[in-house]
Amino acid sequence: MATGAAYSSRLKRLRQSLESSKLDGMVIVPGPNMRYFSGVNSLLLERPFFLLVPVDGGPHLVAPALEAGPYRHSPLKAEIHGWTDSQGWREAVASGVRGVAVAGRWGVEAKVPFLFFSKIQALTRARFEDAEPVLQGLRELKDEGEVELLKSSGRILGKAFEKFPDFMKEGVTESELARLASDEVYSGGATKVDDLLVQSGERAADPHSLPSGKKVRRGESIIFDIGSTFDGYYADVTRTFCIGKSLDVEKVYSKVLEAEEKGIAAASDGTQVGEVDGAARGTLERAGLGRFFIHRTGHGLGLEVHEAPYIVEGGRERLRESMCFTVEPGVYQSGKLGVRIEDDVLIVDGKGVEITRTPKEYGWWA
Repeated sequence: MATGAAYSSRLKRLRQSLESSKLDGMVIVPGPNMRYFSGVNSLLLERPFFLLVPVDGGPHLVAPALEAGPYRHSPLKAEIHGWTDSQGWREAVASGVRGVAVAGRWGVEAKVPFLFFSKIQALTRARFEDAEPVLQGLRELKDEGEVELLKSSGRILGKAFEKFPDFMKEGVTESELARLASDEVYSGGATKVDDLLVQSGERAADPHSLPSGKKVRRGESIIFDIGSTFDGYYADVTRTFCIGKSLDVEKVYSKVLEAEEKGIAAASDGTQVGEVDGAARGTLERAGLGRFFIHRTGHGLGLEVHEAPYIVEGGRERLRESMCFTVEPGVYQSGKLGVRIEDDVLIVDGKGVEITRTPKEYGWWA
């Protein structure tokens, strides 16, 4: 849990970023950004609910009365404009917009629903623009408390993977494996398991396909890709298994593992993200497998399972101390097999350090 000083620092950094971007304020809704600045996690539903942060002056929160309670005790000191279903939202929204004098150029979080935005827009002549780069730029640099939560999350998920070989038997379905895997991650201390993929055989060549009723067979690759949280912070790990022996799977696996290791080794403070992608991608290209690697090498981790920085081919953003991201090269041969290996990496003392430590040499599960 972050300290009150950490939340104050985050708000100060936001205002500095608004000033440097020549923005007069920011509109934020429930979700990871609201949690980042307030410490409160709320659902984004249909009732108008948003935080207005001016570059000068205190924040104002427009919130349904049934959602407002935790914010009264939040480290974020905001004036709350509450409303009940009987009262309706109109006066609370108008009061919030007047309270911060929304005018000039305001940034808007990308997740703000039009349902909410239109109500703000109708009350002001301010100009609004996408401020997601500002928010992502702040959140991709983790503070000390966030680093510890990321490490804890990585330990929990990594430890759970060590139990997965116990579940893998010929004839079990992907959906059954997903349930068993989820239970194991929860039992290890995860707060939430909400991104879980299990794919086998030819289905493993479709990287984002959801678990199905397909039964796993001997000699085919089986991919487990899981995102889970500890106190809001994500870990994201992928391992590929095989029941029995397959020379085809083993050959591809060895090259994907080499690509992942090369990508992790390339990660350091000041390195362009494209260089990390290039280290992994180049390994597969030299092995004649480059055309089967169909996605970026990685993505940032934090309060979201996908956030900045993005480890993408040709990317020029430079990695910096305390950034956390995945390295996850894969090979997907349509109609045949898929292999992906993924770990979470944190820039510590200038170098990329793995914070997920599940075995990954071929056959460790046998």
